[in-house]
Amino acid sequence: MQTLRKHALIALGVLTLASFANIANAANPLEQINQEVDKYQQHGRERADEVDQYRHHREHGRKRYDHEGQQQSGASSSCRDERNLRSVQGNVHTSMKFLNNSNQEVRTYWLDYSGRRVFYKTIPAHGQYTQPTFQTHPWVVTDARDNCINIFVSNQPSAIAEIR
Repeated sequence: MQTLRKHALIALGVLTLASFANIANAANPLEQINQEVDKYQQHGRERADEVDQYRHHREHGRKRYDHEGQQQSGASSSCRDERNLRSVQGNVHTSMKFLNNSNQEVRTYWLDYSGRRVFYKTIPAHGQYTQPTFQTHPWVVTDARDNCINIFVSNQPSAIAEIR
């Protein structure tokens, strides 16, 4: 987050210098200033939207896991959230251990940065595997027909995704 702020401040400084250079050459400096202010306000609104999306995805993961990375109860409704989820960033490593405690084969999909499913692995009934991933990255578990069973996100160094 600090790196994002640092880059935003650097970009803002460069834009400000460029703006002053344009203002000095403009026929109507006041109009030019108003245009530049409008650009900065729009840029600020876009950045605020990005921060809100990041916070939403970060909180989404926290709601589903306790301090040990175990899935909390009540997360089965997360399939309704799939269309609003996507991977946000890929800089904090974690791992997700998928435990298929059901009597059916399941499939795992990563939701990419656009929110699209990317197939990773089929887990047989009562099987398991550990998937290296990143914090904030959502994982969809489906049945053999690709119907969502649950969605898992880890904001811990490692997490367990139990499929029942």
